[in-house]
Amino acid sequence: MRFAIGRTGGYVDALTLSRGRIEPFAPFSCPECGERVIVRQGVKRRLHFAHVNPCGCGESTGHHEDKWGVRQWLQGQGYEVEQEVVIGARRADLVAVRDDTRLVVEIQASTLSIESYVDRTRHYRDNGLDVVWLASGLQPGGVTTFKPWMRAELARRHSLVVPTGQALYRFVGFPVSIRAGVGQWQVATSFDVSPFAAYYGFDAHRWTQVIRRRRMTPPYPTPQYRRLILNRLYPLGMLPSLLPNYCYLPLPSLWGVHVHPFMFQTVLYLNRRDCPGDSVNWSIEKTCRQFDVTPTSDFLQAFEVQWRQLLNVFDVTEAVRDWHVPKTLDTALLHDFRYFQGFQRFMAKSYTN
Repeated sequence: MRFAIGRTGGYVDALTLSRGRIEPFAPFSCPECGERVIVRQGVKRRLHFAHVNPCGCGESTGHHEDKWGVRQWLQGQGYEVEQEVVIGARRADLVAVRDDTRLVVEIQASTLSIESYVDRTRHYRDNGLDVVWLASGLQPGGVTTFKPWMRAELARRHSLVVPTGQALYRFVGFPVSIRAGVGQWQVATSFDVSPFAAYYGFDAHRWTQVIRRRRMTPPYPTPQYRRLILNRLYPLGMLPSLLPNYCYLPLPSLWGVHVHPFMFQTVLYLNRRDCPGDSVNWSIEKTCRQFDVTPTSDFLQAFEVQWRQLLNVFDVTEAVRDWHVPKTLDTALLHDFRYFQGFQRFMAKSYTN
């Protein structure tokens, strides 16, 4: 074990100190369980801490290193940082305080279920603390595969932060499938990010290619896809490859729902077309339930706001019966390209202004 709590209450790093310089900080205790630990060094193993009575607890060296690096990063941002703070029945990795802001920072290296993520996040918020989850062990770069809790964090905070040494990287991008995302990795200078940050680097050509593949090779008609889409399109005389262009909007909020964003928007379009008098909020909730998803109030609100804002950019309303339906595949592909090029120009202009 690399880190231990010294007699003064501060963290002691066995990797950066010699045995002679580390002994004055004794006695030592484990940051995880509070039990006594001692300094050890062998012929093959470098200086480290070990439990006097093994308790089976402890975190990986990588997790400790990430925690140490994030602590130093926070202190560089002007935060006062405490480690291993007990908050109710939970123990937070880090609690950062600056002015009137108190922030919990959880560095997650082990497997975390989406239920645990939601429960722990709600616990901290009920105690008046905002929380940021960092994905320890995730390597920035390329097309990344995200676990469910990471997608939920993307939906909640509009970005996912990864610690690497004493630097933090943030992923900002768009949903492309249930698991993978295409976007940009940026050096994080703060935890605050605009909900529209993903749009500033929007690649219209790349997004259009994703839609092109979707139009030209519709998904295999699974029972759910047939029931929710095909059986409702054909009576209308519509084909899956000739859906309105606005069924393919880039909506980052869909990171919180395990449904392909194009399928979700298609079913939402059909629900709005069948029942134009329904409120947008109810249409979104009904779409979620048709996919056997129980939506949270946060998701419903975030999705509705972003959906309306994107429709405003394209100068259309939520009255989907007024949306233009392409007649041929060539027309659909051409309109896709033009619409999303215009969207990219709009966001670039908004960003520079």
